[in-house]
Amino acid sequence: MKYFSKITLGLILCTGFLFSCKDDDETRIDGITVDKEEITIGAEGGTEKISVSANDQWVARVSQPWIAVSPANGMGTAGCVLAIDSTLANVARTAQVRFSMDGREPKLVTVTQFGFGKQILVKEPEVEIPSSDAYKKRHFETTISTNVKFRIEENVDYSFAEEATMTEEEKKEAEGERTGWLTLPKAEDLKVDLDRGARPRTLKVDFRWGMNVAPYTRVAKVRLVPQDQENDQLVDNDGNKIDAVVLIVTQKAAMKIEDNRSGDSLAVITINSKLQTMMSFDTSESMTNWDFVTLWEATDKEIKNNEVPEEAIGRVRSVSYAMIDLQDGESLPKEIRHLKYLESFSVQSNANRQTRTLHLGEEICELQYLKNLTVFSFGIADLPNGFEKLGKKLEKLDLASNNFKTLSVVTGIVNQDNFPKLKYLTLTGCRATETLRDLSLIEGTKYNGREVGLYVNISKGQSEREAFLKLLTWDNLLSLQMSYNFIEGELPTDEEVTEALRAANKPLTYQAGDFFTKDELTATPSIYQNQISKDTCQWLLTTDQPVEYKKTETTVNGQQIPRVLPFARNVHFNLNFLTGAVPNWILFHPYFAYWYPETMIFNQQENGKNSSGTAVGFTNVDLVNYDYSYYYGKEDPGDNAVVEGVAYPLYFRKFVLSGTTE
Repeated sequence: MKYFSKITLGLILCTGFLFSCKDDDETRIDGITVDKEEITIGAEGGTEKISVSANDQWVARVSQPWIAVSPANGMGTAGCVLAIDSTLANVARTAQVRFSMDGREPKLVTVTQFGFGKQILVKEPEVEIPSSDAYKKRHFETTISTNVKFRIEENVDYSFAEEATMTEEEKKEAEGERTGWLTLPKAEDLKVDLDRGARPRTLKVDFRWGMNVAPYTRVAKVRLVPQDQENDQLVDNDGNKIDAVVLIVTQKAAMKIEDNRSGDSLAVITINSKLQTMMSFDTSESMTNWDFVTLWEATDKEIKNNEVPEEAIGRVRSVSYAMIDLQDGESLPKEIRHLKYLESFSVQSNANRQTRTLHLGEEICELQYLKNLTVFSFGIADLPNGFEKLGKKLEKLDLASNNFKTLSVVTGIVNQDNFPKLKYLTLTGCRATETLRDLSLIEGTKYNGREVGLYVNISKGQSEREAFLKLLTWDNLLSLQMSYNFIEGELPTDEEVTEALRAANKPLTYQAGDFFTKDELTATPSIYQNQISKDTCQWLLTTDQPVEYKKTETTVNGQQIPRVLPFARNVHFNLNFLTGAVPNWILFHPYFAYWYPETMIFNQQENGKNSSGTAVGFTNVDLVNYDYSYYYGKEDPGDNAVVEGVAYPLYFRKFVLSGTTE
């Protein structure tokens, strides 16, 4: 009896628990919901089921008598059946079923019944979208019902709504923005399973759109046509024969950015918005006080020297953006072209740049006063077709931490012929993966299924050797930084760079014109940038003062040192996967000691292995205790610019006695 009582009590408690769970489930429903919002059915009619969930009493009403709902009201969760009459019409008809509850927003179910004719119905045949928005919002969903297999024609009819009133000049200026801004759904997204003859189906398809930077309303007319146009004749809702159903997409015009200071401020703000940065600009303040923005002033030497016209005064001279969030395939906002007097531009740190490939866009190539360009950790894998236009002025180019796969994709455009004024070039950290230390694990250009980044072999006979030599034969570079990439192979020998210099029609060794004297430096201090001190480095002009680098046990004289990057103050090749010997064109370079070679040249990837599985690192240098005695001697030479067996004796006073390399 005791056992029976315990079992009975347990069953009662369990039953109570189940009922309480059911009550809890229903109380968690906020308002009223239905499990479908679109129903499509053929001319023969039939029944459709709908699941209704609510936490109070509800009632259903229909807008047309050819639909009946059972039950038409209820409490809580219930299953309803819609009975839909057959139709004798040739065209479709539409009705709505409204499920409502006091004090709550009703839920609508749209019922579309096709007739016997072939139809494609777009629920909203006219769509209006804004001129710009965040990437995740730059799309719209269209509901399409059909009783025929269909496709979307690729040739979209693009136009500007204001076209009739636009001048020819306005049309020409905006032509590049008129077309191609709508991305159509893929063919597989339009597949319908008409499994019962002409039983219609409803599907939702996604259209992506690009931002509008033109101050005109854009219109796109998208045509939906049967796949079998010969046998499937479409009709409209009046029964008239038609060739296609048209979806009209209208995009609002962008704000007009004028060629003045106000236009610059609008461009800066618009670019910031489209880049989705974590920065902000206080528009209540004068642009003069904005962070990360500088303006041209009448006292600037470039204005005084007529290098930049007076019209630039008060316009944006430099702007920087950081912590951005552009998605794969996006480009730098086109509004950059409106900052026409820009001298310096910086964009940095795109979210997840290693998995996103972005583009600079052609618009930046029109900035004719641009001298300094930093595109750091942005995600570009190539350069715009017109990028060489920037070569007339550009002096500094920082392309660090991007997604370039080869050197040639850069040097094919960025070289001394196209960029004669460039002095600083940075290609550091173009890795799409941080952990890879063994290049033999790479399959093709991928590691664990992902592109690795700048992975090239610069050894003799390899295709990227020429791209590397293009950089080494660049006379004007003051800084070349290529650290922390996946560059493997052996550095070019003295003989190879000599041949490259000869092919480039460059001096093979250092010439008298490469040097300045103390008097010349006093008269023209800027000469230091483009020439070398003759007092300090005159050994490079000699043929009778042999110097021996002990690791090679062979002597060289100054005129045997190839003239590679003759004026470069910074050269960084560290943390790559290089092997072999360090050649004399590095070991005897006039600025070799300035390069911090133990750290920035000799030091290759720690525990790294090249694609052959060989440990990386140079064979003829000592990372820890490098012996500079051949380079600047072991003792103070006083004022003697020539010391037997020493290349640059006066450097001893700078790098040893001063205790600094600054």
